[in-house]
Amino acid sequence: MNRFARWWWLLLLVPALIGVFRLRFNVEVLDLLPRGVPAVEGVKLYQQHFSNARELIVTITAPDKDQAATAAQAIAEKLRVDTNRIAEVTWRPPWLEHPEQTAELIAHLWFNQPPEVVAQLNSRLAETNLPAVLTATRDELATTLSPMEIARLSYDPFGLTRLPESVTGAAPGFSQGDEIFASPDGKFRIIFVKAHGELAGYLECTEWLEVVKTSVAEAIHSSDPRESPVHVGFTGRPAFVAEMSASMRRDITLSVVGTAVIIAILFWLAHRRLKPMLWLLTLLALILAGTLAFGGLIFGSINVVSMGFAAILLGLAVDYAVVHYQEALAHPGLSIPEIRRGIAPSILWAAITTIAAFLVLNFGGLPGLAQLGSLVAIAWCFRRW
Repeated sequence: MNRFARWWWLLLLVPALIGVFRLRFNVEVLDLLPRGVPAVEGVKLYQQHFSNARELIVTITAPDKDQAATAAQAIAEKLRVDTNRIAEVTWRPPWLEHPEQTAELIAHLWFNQPPEVVAQLNSRLAETNLPAVLTATRDELATTLSPMEIARLSYDPFGLTRLPESVTGAAPGFSQGDEIFASPDGKFRIIFVKAHGELAGYLECTEWLEVVKTSVAEAIHSSDPRESPVHVGFTGRPAFVAEMSASMRRDITLSVVGTAVIIAILFWLAHRRLKPMLWLLTLLALILAGTLAFGGLIFGSINVVSMGFAAILLGLAVDYAVVHYQEALAHPGLSIPEIRRGIAPSILWAAITTIAAFLVLNFGGLPGLAQLGSLVAIAWCFRRW
């Protein structure tokens, strides 16, 4: 019975392992804001149904427009080779890069017009009206002074490229060139890169972005092997999530490692004992790991803000470990269970007040702070055990 009472906590390994497999880190900015706010929910719906979460925007800045265009074309051709990761790369208007697809695009635009507009087109191109349409086109060719109209009507006498105003007002004309993807001077260009699969988490975004960056660097080097002054930037959701996750890992690592180093230094200066210091750091690490595991079991996805619990926990929990160790030094004749029973009431009430204070954060409305309070409370339960 005593042996069972001593090792019963090993049963916690099963839910802890389940929590580790369920654990995900959430770096979405909108999930940091309060739930139920109409503006926040509206932006979430927009991003979910209208924006493209798989799209990366690559920016190119070069000293002259020819160098920028060459670099953009080289990057697009290099990325299109990786069909397993890249679904689509757009660096210039499709009617300029693939003129043979213009007829298909025009047909698609007409097909998606309202029924009354399609009925007007059908009436205008009826067999009885075709002679009048051709006569009007011939008269316009004879009187117009516009080179654009002469070129267009010469190849399109039926006026199929003259789309309704609802289309031409919202979309650029086929006569426009790279103005959509380049600045007026041509020295700045953008490329739209769409991932092949869903970039659900920050790990997928980071891995995919690293592959894209490597391909872009190789493309620029192959287009101009010299030291090129071409500057490439990355923006869009994949780049933002990857940058946020990298910053999160760096900040958490610095805070946790820095706090642990300070604890070790202070403990060494106070007691000059290596073995207890190592045990102290090991137990703190186990508490952190167990808290993350049970946090994953309860929440599944842990917000980036809530990860601040790690440094907070280290700074708070170490006080009671030092108290326990100091009591053991002050009463060498007592056993460890006797010392634990002696200081248990004070540590218990201190733990209860700390847990209650952090659980209050659940009523603040911010998901990240709510999870932070819950994680600290879970960690204090581990610390109490």
